[in-house]
Amino acid sequence: MRDQTYWERWLRQRSKAVEEARASVKEWYREAGVEKGERRAFKAALKALNPDGVKGKRDKKPPRRGRGRLPAESTPYGAPRDRRGGDGGRTIEGRLRFTREGRPIVIPSDPETPIVRIPGHSLSGAWPKDRVLVRLDRRRAGGPSYGRVERVLERGIRTFVGRYAPTGDRFFVRFRDRESDLLLEVDVPAGFSAEPGDLVLAEVTEYPKGGKEGRACVVRALGKSHTMETLFLAVTSAMDLPVAFPAPALEEAAAVPQAVRLSTRGGGVCHGDEAHSRVDQRDLPFVTIDGEDARDFDDAVCLVREGDGFRLLVAIADVAHYVKPGSPLDREAFLRGTSVYFPDRCIPMLPPQLSEGVCSLKSGVNRLTMTVEIPIRPGGTPGTPSFHPSVIRSRARLTYGEVHSYLGSGTPGEKGEKRGGAKIAPEVGRMLRDMATAAGRLTLSRFGRGALDLDLPEAEIAVLDGMPVSVKPSERFESHRLIEEFMLLANTAVAEYLSSRGDAFLFRIHEEPALEKIEEFEAAAGKLLRRSRPTDRRDTSSLLQAWAELARGGKFERAVHRMLLRSLMLARYGPETKGHFGLALSQYTHFTSPIRRYPDLLVHRVLKAALGDRGSADSLRTLNEKGPEIGTHLSGRERLATEAERSLEQRAKALFMAGQVGRTFEGSVSSLVSSGFFVELEGSMIDGMVHVSTLRDDEYRLSPDRMEWVGQYRKRRIGLGDRVRVRVRRADPDRGEVDFLLVEKMLEST
Repeated sequence: MRDQTYWERWLRQRSKAVEEARASVKEWYREAGVEKGERRAFKAALKALNPDGVKGKRDKKPPRRGRGRLPAESTPYGAPRDRRGGDGGRTIEGRLRFTREGRPIVIPSDPETPIVRIPGHSLSGAWPKDRVLVRLDRRRAGGPSYGRVERVLERGIRTFVGRYAPTGDRFFVRFRDRESDLLLEVDVPAGFSAEPGDLVLAEVTEYPKGGKEGRACVVRALGKSHTMETLFLAVTSAMDLPVAFPAPALEEAAAVPQAVRLSTRGGGVCHGDEAHSRVDQRDLPFVTIDGEDARDFDDAVCLVREGDGFRLLVAIADVAHYVKPGSPLDREAFLRGTSVYFPDRCIPMLPPQLSEGVCSLKSGVNRLTMTVEIPIRPGGTPGTPSFHPSVIRSRARLTYGEVHSYLGSGTPGEKGEKRGGAKIAPEVGRMLRDMATAAGRLTLSRFGRGALDLDLPEAEIAVLDGMPVSVKPSERFESHRLIEEFMLLANTAVAEYLSSRGDAFLFRIHEEPALEKIEEFEAAAGKLLRRSRPTDRRDTSSLLQAWAELARGGKFERAVHRMLLRSLMLARYGPETKGHFGLALSQYTHFTSPIRRYPDLLVHRVLKAALGDRGSADSLRTLNEKGPEIGTHLSGRERLATEAERSLEQRAKALFMAGQVGRTFEGSVSSLVSSGFFVELEGSMIDGMVHVSTLRDDEYRLSPDRMEWVGQYRKRRIGLGDRVRVRVRRADPDRGEVDFLLVEKMLEST
């Protein structure tokens, strides 16, 4: 514990700050990082150096109005204040969460409303993840919002995975994750057998009420240690993700024929009793290009040369033909909102009979599609698009790796060559090379208009026999960019077409970031890169892209790109025309993934209605009447899916590292927090925390201005981007956390 002498020395080194002083002693505590037990010594040191006390101390509150007190008009605060504060008495709805430090907060349903802090004694029996009604308490102007839980509107935890903990003749289960630590008494079924510490799946039977604790019952034992199966159960139950499909939806899916049978009519083809014919495009060399583990194929692409330019055809699975508005399949798809993807499995939005069956654009079979045709001029500028219902037959199911290998090889022979594990026909091979050329032109055009380009690879977790066996950054090829450019072009074409007609549909909205967020990012990036400004251009997109380019390839690339991403607004769905900041587009929508995203299915229905399909007209009326509510629901489902995917990924990484405890790895400092710093291991994208309390060689203090931890005596520094060697101290799959011990800071290579 640091004494008065230490603090006097610390304050003398900051004599200018002492002279200017802080507004209050509490602000000094925050500035100096004073622990509770050190406050008396710090105040004595402050008084010794500044006998007149802390300058700038807040004035005492003015006398209250009433008998013997100042009238309202004579108070220095002007008009009478609302004694409740700015928000006092107002109620809001939101989701109860807990911070990493265990502090309860409520995230309001309205994204424009600030987060509300909840004192521990004001939870009223609410648990993490519950949807609650909060009454806001009075607060000081500019201060954080506080409130108390009035009542629980919806419980967030119904089933959970926990550790069995019998005590005497009573049975308990402890449920832990990043924001929860609950110990519930449980009932066990007859014949149940488990050892203390074993994992079990339990279901809540009683929630806290009237001073009584909650209660649960054990559903089944899961074994002694975590596997990918138990992690899946833990995440899906804690987030209440629907896994099994209800019987009506399964029955409807089972009744859909898996073969697409066609008849000829009026120069086109028809499927079943369709009123309008489809364009027959089965003779065109469409191909699908996806990841190796992909099961559902939403999109197929084809490129035809037209002089010095190209004609791009993007065919998207016609899911709207099979999923009718208001049907059991439609209701369940809307409830889910999106498919959720995990390392070794997927929770699909639609039953497998559709998502992996008749809707999936498999090679060699007839499939119903909606095709977007777009001319691409030599400079990469798109021409006027056209849209039509169609039928295709994909020529090949290609992977990103296969296309990458093929494009990196020589010219194929006339009979086709096997490249990257796939035999690619000469016609398809020539088309792939043209696609690379066209995509390159589109990329240059996109960057020219100011679109952002951040290099943040995702983790790829390999699973064998139900356990994670490796974690590495996913490879990113030019073939990824090729498909992305074509999908962006198709989505933009649909958005502009429907918008020009005045049709109601869901835009993909990405608003410009708030000015204060940009200023915070620039200040942090400037400190790291030692630059005040990377470009003379004043528009926000050019400014951010210039910072990203300045950091690219350097020590701080990942840190700067992450900070930039955090400064941006979250993308969402809505009927408003607010543009897409990241893509530098005034109008954008999601159209190309109707198998796995419900917003895309809605856009398909609107497009079909615009093309004369009367069966889709109801979708226009629904979006006209309830567009904002639908957009809010689907945005929420997307965020929940992203959170679930991230949670399981973190737990899987921790499960993998549980077998590496004691081993030493090299990595780099990826972020700083008030209690330590995170290190990302080289080549694995696994983050772990080094707690400052484990640094034994000095007394370290966080310097936010320099973005580093600084030793107070030996002046050793640990900052963002520094390469370090660490030892795995602990790995906790329940919380998805990994802790490291610092072995040494490594010298920078020259």
